[in-house]
Amino acid sequence: MSIRIGINGLGRIGRAVLRIILQRSDIGVVAVNDINPDIQNLAYLVRYDSTYGRLSHAVTVEGDEIVIGNEKRIKVFRHENIDQVPWDQAGVAIVVDSSGVRKNLGFARNLKKKAVRNCIVTNSPAEEDVDKTIILGANEAEFDPSRHFLVSSSICDANAFAPVVRLLDETFGIEHGFLTTLHPWLNYQNVLDGPSISYATPGQIHDHYALGRASTTSLIPKTTSAVNATCKALKKMKGKFLSMSYRVPTMIVSSADISVQLAEKCDAAKIKRVFEDAEREQSWKIFFNNKEALVSADFTGSEYSAVVDHRWIMMNEQNYLKMVLWYDNEWGYSSRVVDLVSYMSRGGE
Repeated sequence: MSIRIGINGLGRIGRAVLRIILQRSDIGVVAVNDINPDIQNLAYLVRYDSTYGRLSHAVTVEGDEIVIGNEKRIKVFRHENIDQVPWDQAGVAIVVDSSGVRKNLGFARNLKKKAVRNCIVTNSPAEEDVDKTIILGANEAEFDPSRHFLVSSSICDANAFAPVVRLLDETFGIEHGFLTTLHPWLNYQNVLDGPSISYATPGQIHDHYALGRASTTSLIPKTTSAVNATCKALKKMKGKFLSMSYRVPTMIVSSADISVQLAEKCDAAKIKRVFEDAEREQSWKIFFNNKEALVSADFTGSEYSAVVDHRWIMMNEQNYLKMVLWYDNEWGYSSRVVDLVSYMSRGGE
């Protein structure tokens, strides 16, 4: 283990990041912080997962540590704010803040005093509160270790969308387009109708009241920050896309329906070749090209940022492109967070 990681917030993304890191030898989680006061419950949630199944390792608790297998020991803290955690005592080099609590963005800069090298904030589309938004496959070359301490890994939708539009724009040019995402339910939604309470700002009620309707029975149209988040990484896309989203009654795997007016004349076959070439040449698992008759459940556990579905790549005579992407909004996104940890630890090399 060469990179010692701390995770702040052991929720869906935090636990996915932990599981992915357990498969690697170059990174290790040595500390976690979560406001859940029951360490046995934290260990239980690490071991058993309704989406990804039972962890192959035994998970036990010894004092204030979670022990995975016979040798991986993780110190557990229970502080409300990210800067209250003694990350330096555990020798943490990079903290992944997956708490989803917005106020931690303000406290995160204090981690420099605790010998933390970098802090990566997950599921954060905001750039005004961070030094840089980095989406692998879109703008990673802009990372500057001398200036970028607090980095946003953006959101799952932008991690799928941004690499695709970057490739399309660099190859053919994009004039304008429309994005519709279909996103599974999230834990701030309800099983029965009621107010939808924000996780980012605890106690605040979402003013988009439809989000409080029963998540298992309806398609819920809503706004999405996917385009704005993408523009933080790809500034030249600003103003070119409109977008909306549907919350759908499924547990995992999102889809993106993209319509794009391209500048350069091409056809569907050329579009497919461009993405096939990109898959062969990529450094990370950004693109995967699907040619089978699959459905969303088939992409559960996919490590890729965006699965490009060749069945739904279509062009009309006006050079207007239609595409469909699939992405595991937890596992695929968390895989890029772990890759970003590795990339930043090497100084962006």
